[in-house]
Amino acid sequence: MIIELSKDEVRVCTMLAVERWLTKFGSTDQPNYAQGKADGKLEPEINANIRANVCEWAVAKHYNLAWNNPWYPNALHKKRYPLPDVGENLEVRSIRTQDNIPFWGKDKGKVIVGTKCLDLEYFSQVEIYGVAYPEEFMKSEYYDNYINGWRIPIDGFTHE
Repeated sequence: MIIELSKDEVRVCTMLAVERWLTKFGSTDQPNYAQGKADGKLEPEINANIRANVCEWAVAKHYNLAWNNPWYPNALHKKRYPLPDVGENLEVRSIRTQDNIPFWGKDKGKVIVGTKCLDLEYFSQVEIYGVAYPEEFMKSEYYDNYINGWRIPIDGFTHE
């Protein structure tokens, strides 16, 4: 399903992305992110923040659930990272170039919502692939050594 976002919705998501980027400005990346950046596999942080916010808002809007604001200083990360992106247990993951959605052990017990921003110029269209349960994909055939986690194929998502 494709969710259309208004200019105002995109503006709010973008402004929050800028605030998040400024708050974390100059912070040290986790090793997996640092490696992904070094290998040229990750987009610039500010773009990733906009894309993530737009996708999270699209999921919250579609399912009529609360969006748990992604802005917080690094000092609160240990308290905030277990909180879901949307509602009580939805972890929203977006992809840019892959055909599968990554997840890690910390996602066990959550519901992964797979998304993709279709309009990278205006961030106004988000495709929601559906939901998947990490426990169903914690198998060797889905494991990716590079990310030290697993990947759910797009066709592994179901609409609920």
